[in-house]
Parts: sequence; C-alpha cells; structure tokens
Amino acid sequence: MDVIILFNGLGNQMSQYAFYLNKRNISKSTRFLFSKKSNKIHNGYELDNVFGIKYHDSLINKVLYFIFRVAGYKKFTFISKPIIRILDYLGIAIINENDDYNFKPEYLLPSRGIKFYVGGWHSEKYFIDIKDTIQNTFQFKLKNIGKENLEVLEQIKSANSVSVHVRRGDFMDSYNYNKLGAVCTLNYFLCAIKKMRSLVDNPHFFFFTNDNSWVKTNFKGPDFTIININTNANSWKDMFLISNCSQHINSNGSFSWWSSWLNKDRRPFVIVPKNFVANKHFEDVYPESWIQLSDY
Repeated sequence: MDVIILFNGLGNQMSQYAFYLNKRNISKSTRFLFSKKSNKIHNGYELDNVFGIKYHDSLINKVLYFIFRVAGYKKFTFISKPIIRILDYLGIAIINENDDYNFKPEYLLPSRGIKFYVGGWHSEKYFIDIKDTIQNTFQFKLKNIGKENLEVLEQIKSANSVSVHVRRGDFMDSYNYNKLGAVCTLNYFLCAIKKMRSLVDNPHFFFFTNDNSWVKTNFKGPDFTIININTNANSWKDMFLISNCSQHINSNGSFSWWSSWLNKDRRPFVIVPKNFVANKHFEDVYPESWIQLSDY
C-alpha cells in the first residue's frame, strides 16, 4: 500500500493530490492522509472547500496516521532506531522526495508493505498521464466565487489579460528570504513584463499579491490593475481568476504553478523564474513549454 501525505497550503495539497490520483490509477490500494500540522500555519485541508474533495478521518486513516508519526519519530535515537528496524522488517517506511524535485519514475511504482510518500511532487510528470482527470477534478465552483470576483472575471475576459502573481509575505521572512524570497526580485517582474509585451499585443496586467503596498509602489500605469479582494481562506479565488487570464507571469511557488497550469487555453505564454529556489535549477519543476527567465 502507498500512502500520500498532504500538507502545507493549497498549491502543495493540489500537487500531492494529483500525485495520489495517478498513483491510485496505477494501484487501487493507494490512499492519502492529511497532516494536521498544516492547520497551524495554513488554512487547513483546503481541497474540500475549493474543489469539494472530501477527506474522511476514518479509523483506518487514523491508524495509518499513527503509524506514519511513529515511523517519522526521531527525537530520541535510543527509542526511534529499534522502532524503525521493526517497521522496516514489516515493510513500513517513509519515502521523502529528493531535494532537487526532479521526477523519479520509480516513485509511481506500487510498493510492498506500507510506504508513506512525503514531498511536494510539483513536476507534472507525476500526473501528466491523467491530465484530463486532474483538470476535471480541480474544477472551481462558480456559485462560490462571489459577485466582486465575477466582475473582475469580466474585466479579465475583455482584455488581453496577463496575470502577475507576486508572492512575498512569508517569503520575505529572514528564515525564507535567502532560499525563496530572493528569487522573484523587482527586476524579475520588470523583465518578465517586458518579455510579455514582446509576445502579446496590448497586454493588460492583472496583479495578484499578498503585498499590495509593494506592488502599488513599484507598478503604475494604465495597463496595470491590482486585484486585492481575496485574503486568508478566500485566497483560492485568486487562483480561479489567474487561471482565467490569457497569459501568466509567475512567482516561484505552487500557487502560481497551479494557477497557470489550470489555464484552459492549450497554448498560453507562462513566464517563470528559472530557479524555483535561489541559486538552484530544478529540471522537472516546470512544463517544457513555459518560458524560464534567468538574466534579470
């Protein structure tokens, strides 16, 4: 049995669930668990609220989650080492995704015993074989979007719309900046906008951000519109709006990634920073058709 662990925010949960769906397509015994640790720093299990994907905290899931926590216990080695040896004998282990995020085809193979998969699984190669299933699963419900967002949707549909997702917030914290926040600099966005102008006639740029004041300070013009109506548990509505834009300029995050990937236009221009993490290039994170900027 393979068990996929879902954790962190919406974009991560979507990648993990897409990986789960393809694994289940290969082996029907595959299950997924939601790590309740995400309730503390994110909006909890978001797939139900956004896409109607239910998570049942059944008895078997509770037992599996307990085994997962035991298998991952490392606080006291004199306790954890004997436990790990016993679990290993029983075929129970945690498989952590490789640090380079590159696609490993062996991860799609069914496992013996019980294997818990922990990672982001952001490469589309983990689920591209069931692309239509993924797109049908991640369908936004228009009835939940709200009048204000539907008005923005009309603006997006009436223009050569380009989404610009500016992820700052926690990326600017001292803990995250050198790894994540330093990737999408002001120069990156300026270069990406310049590049998009060379590709699209009369583009109109719609900005989505968690740092409204920074965007207002740095981007002014008649073809710039800042959307600032969806926060906290409603942030997913920005993903809906972004996915309806014609073209995309992304930040280095899974929210941007999925917002662009769900675009129904089969040939959108998607501009991304070459490095998903500062000073590191991961070959399989982005689809091949996306435009990767490195000189900015």
